[in-house]
Amino acid sequence: MAGLWLLLPGCMAHADRIVADGGSTDYKIVIDPKASASEQHAAAELQTFLEKICGARLSITQEAGAGPKIFVGPGLALERLSGGIELAGLGDEGFVIRTVGPHLVLAGGRPRGTLYACYEFLDRYLGCRWFTPKVSRIPARKTIRIPDIDDRKIPVFEYRDPYYAVALDGDWAARNRTNGWQARLGAKHGGRVVYRGFVHTFYSLVPPDEYFADHPEYYSQIEGKRTHEKAQLCLTNPDIAAIAADNVRQWLQEMPEADIVSVSHMDGYRECECDPCKTMTQREGSRAGPLIHFVNQVADLIRDDHPDVAIDTLAYTFSRTPPTSIRPRPNVIVRVCTGGCVSHPLGTCSDPKNHRYWQDLAGWSKLSDRVYVWDYVSNYNHYLLPLPNIHSFHPNIKYFLDHGVKGVFELGNYKGTGAFAELRSYILARCMWDPDCDWEQQMDEFLETYHGAAAGFIRQYIDLLSRKVLDEDIHVYIWDPPTSPAAPYLTSDIVARADRLFDRAQSAVADDPPRLRRVEKDRLPLQYVKLSRPKELFDSYEQFNEAVGEFARVAADWSIDRSNEGATLAPQLKKWRDTAAARRAAEAASGAE
Repeated sequence: MAGLWLLLPGCMAHADRIVADGGSTDYKIVIDPKASASEQHAAAELQTFLEKICGARLSITQEAGAGPKIFVGPGLALERLSGGIELAGLGDEGFVIRTVGPHLVLAGGRPRGTLYACYEFLDRYLGCRWFTPKVSRIPARKTIRIPDIDDRKIPVFEYRDPYYAVALDGDWAARNRTNGWQARLGAKHGGRVVYRGFVHTFYSLVPPDEYFADHPEYYSQIEGKRTHEKAQLCLTNPDIAAIAADNVRQWLQEMPEADIVSVSHMDGYRECECDPCKTMTQREGSRAGPLIHFVNQVADLIRDDHPDVAIDTLAYTFSRTPPTSIRPRPNVIVRVCTGGCVSHPLGTCSDPKNHRYWQDLAGWSKLSDRVYVWDYVSNYNHYLLPLPNIHSFHPNIKYFLDHGVKGVFELGNYKGTGAFAELRSYILARCMWDPDCDWEQQMDEFLETYHGAAAGFIRQYIDLLSRKVLDEDIHVYIWDPPTSPAAPYLTSDIVARADRLFDRAQSAVADDPPRLRRVEKDRLPLQYVKLSRPKELFDSYEQFNEAVGEFARVAADWSIDRSNEGATLAPQLKKWRDTAAARRAAEAASGAE
């Protein structure tokens, strides 16, 4: 459904409503006696942040009574209010923000609509921002005035997931209106979109340990031999859909709150080459043909018992090209995975890999009304490598929206932290919630609060790397190392200029310990590059050794202990210390000569 702000008819103009002035108020917050946990939490959050803004604490009541009110959530009191508040059709997350006479209505669909209405009001009309779980901007005002408002919104994306470790905090996620599967969103937040099995589930649904010995035909035929080692299921086998569907039912019995069940192929393993699979692949012009054939069968088998549950599968590696004629069932979600350059917006990038992605996404959007995107936004071999792609977040999300995408999963540093993880999470959340937002203004607001007097220098650093890749058309990929020539945007000149900017940033906040600490953390990626290229970027053992010690200190201060998806930082620190020791010995030997 469209996620536009719509003007509702029939709302008479009214003088600005003074909700609070000088710490006093005549308003109260009204909730229904049968309000859900998230609606009760919405009222409490509204009460808390209004008090922080103006010093006035509005009471929360279930009795409307006389006087001006803020109605939070649906209920009998709201139904009695004249003005024709229409809440039908809002789904799980849509809402209305509307003034009626002296009153304000903040109400939406269940389970999250009313909570989102309160956060949207605080955000859009009062300027509240929740940048990180610990850093917010809640503006102070002597007077809170509310103009005439007539807003209705249904989110354009039904799934919004900036998958960074820092973004999993439940309060942060709710306040920024993300609903990802791993976020710690409880009942008070209205929950989340719940997956059962998130990805690569074939062998969980048809376990080789249970079936291969007696039924090798259930698994890939590769070079004439059936195998389950680094393989897939035989997707044209007539028996396995029923087995998979039985296990989906079992999963749903164990987790009845699940909205989506993943039925998706294994990662990096070879697909079946048997004659029926090859024939269907040839007929469909894609190896996704047998995949969708199989997933559709599972979706059909569980649909009647679980009409509100969707089956999710991947368009990834060998399965990304859409089939020519097999259409996913209405209860099937296809997640189309990106996989090219990340330093340019998808719609303008000259990388041939991204050209193929354009074609694949467009093809899937023609076949299905429920396409999701799995987008890669980090460097998975080097979490701490500077990655110049923040400027591509907004145009990419707009691109997804323009191609009919309904859900966006942004795979970031989910096992620790990385370059500007907090900023990245925030910008992605803002853009997924409102693809028409001014993302650069959003970034400046974040930097001004998070980095204080250092904000301008941090912005110059971000722009320095962005201009480098854009002006010189440098393609950057998610596995690139920090060494030359694989990272051509990280030249010695760029590193030196970036170093000077961070020197100035640290000087600007030298008397502001919390912000100095943040600047030190955000400098770690630059230090990571320098330490990875000691001969090129350090003049002596002393410089290098001092830099290793400073890196280790800041990393420990922030509990940063991972270098990538599968490795801790400790081996890398040891390697650098060994390099320092070897360099010290070499310099000592050279001096002795």
